[in-house]
Amino acid sequence: MYLSMLAAAAAVFATPQADSSGAAFEAASIKPAAIAVAREGGNRSRIEHTPVSLSMWNVSVRDCVQWAYGVAPYQVPEEHVSTDSYDILAKAGAPVAVGQLRMMLRDLLAKRFKLTIHREARILPVYELVVAKGGPKLPPANASSGAAVRAAESLPRVRNDSFLFSDASMAEFAHMFGQLRGIELPVVDRTGIVGNHDIVLKNAPAAARDGDVSALLALVQEQLGLKLVAAKAPIEVVVIDHAERPSGN
Repeated sequence: MYLSMLAAAAAVFATPQADSSGAAFEAASIKPAAIAVAREGGNRSRIEHTPVSLSMWNVSVRDCVQWAYGVAPYQVPEEHVSTDSYDILAKAGAPVAVGQLRMMLRDLLAKRFKLTIHREARILPVYELVVAKGGPKLPPANASSGAAVRAAESLPRVRNDSFLFSDASMAEFAHMFGQLRGIELPVVDRTGIVGNHDIVLKNAPAAARDGDVSALLALVQEQLGLKLVAAKAPIEVVVIDHAERPSGN
């Protein structure tokens, strides 16, 4: 069954690297990450965008590829990829949609990092995030603020011995949860729940520090009414074939 699923996925994912010609930033600065002024968490990456700018702090090439191609961390294998971190500030010549900003970042990576990639599908062990018996226990979805800035972080924040997943969609919650110590598998959203939520998971930081997977899964079910189920699935991955240190500004 998995072979047929993989063949079908490969047929869908076997597309050439997107041509980003004509989609370039007007100006871009790439510098080694200013670790001395890193935010809470020390090695936390942060990405913000507006219609005319993209700001990335403490990001690796993998982080950049994830955002540029709109994929999760587990979809960019760590094979032979540098862990150097950068601060990237880029501006567009006119307001554009976020999809165009992603294309511009692809162009920047190709030109400044000499990045080349290919896509393929792999059958991977995963956790599927589903609604548990009794239904979800999430706070109400946040109202859309219409703000020009939409921030995304690679890890939840720690507050009062709790994890805070701020303004997170279920897909974003799943992605961040999958990076916690001990989980070590992709978490794929299968809840069907729409909207963004401010999710608080109490007592989870201690469990994550200990790598206590059973405790983390129990907390998710008890507090959020969600459940993680072990499964396998064909997952598209973006493989970095080549990347160099960035050329000068």
